[in-house]
Amino acid sequence: MRLATCFWLTLLAAVPFQHSSAQDASDMPCDQVHTIARMALAKSHATLAKEKHNAGRSYRAEIVYAARSFELQPSDRKTALLFLILLPQDDAQHATLMTLGDSLCDEESVAEMKSLSRLGERLARDFAKAVLRAPEMLSKYVAYASTSVQDPHSDYAVQMQAVCRAKHAEFLRSVGELPSDKRDWFVKHVLDPDGCHAVALPEAQ
Repeated sequence: MRLATCFWLTLLAAVPFQHSSAQDASDMPCDQVHTIARMALAKSHATLAKEKHNAGRSYRAEIVYAARSFELQPSDRKTALLFLILLPQDDAQHATLMTLGDSLCDEESVAEMKSLSRLGERLARDFAKAVLRAPEMLSKYVAYASTSVQDPHSDYAVQMQAVCRAKHAEFLRSVGELPSDKRDWFVKHVLDPDGCHAVALPEAQ
């Protein structure tokens, strides 16, 4: 299992993502924005794969593809793993998730913004489902929680409760692997791992 994970991590590292952030989102070509919005609504994996060909190589395009791919194939472990590998690793990638529904170019329609916004709202739920399918990614999933809940509307901690209960021993181990300061912050501000109760609750929008 560890060898398989290392293989996919190595494969992903070889993919040259374009730098993506809330600040440079408006520089994305409109044809790519239209394509990414269509990916968010794809009804089949064949359609999704076809659209991906013209979506560019940005982190935004990759995470939308991976998220929708997992939604279409939620029982597929490989799809879950490739989705979880794309959990944000820096502030720029986190900002991309937080701004999926923002206006990305002048020609983007309201419908396109809504389709991406709705996918963004499902990400916390989808990450939780995916990590149950690929629990070897629990450490990365737990580590991202403290960043995710900085968004006052994030339900990441709420969705995490089911993961904590289903994989309690592994979950406790992943929390224990956090640096001591981050572990203390997690327990106080994100989720109580002993009882699997969310501390960070989303504000009403």
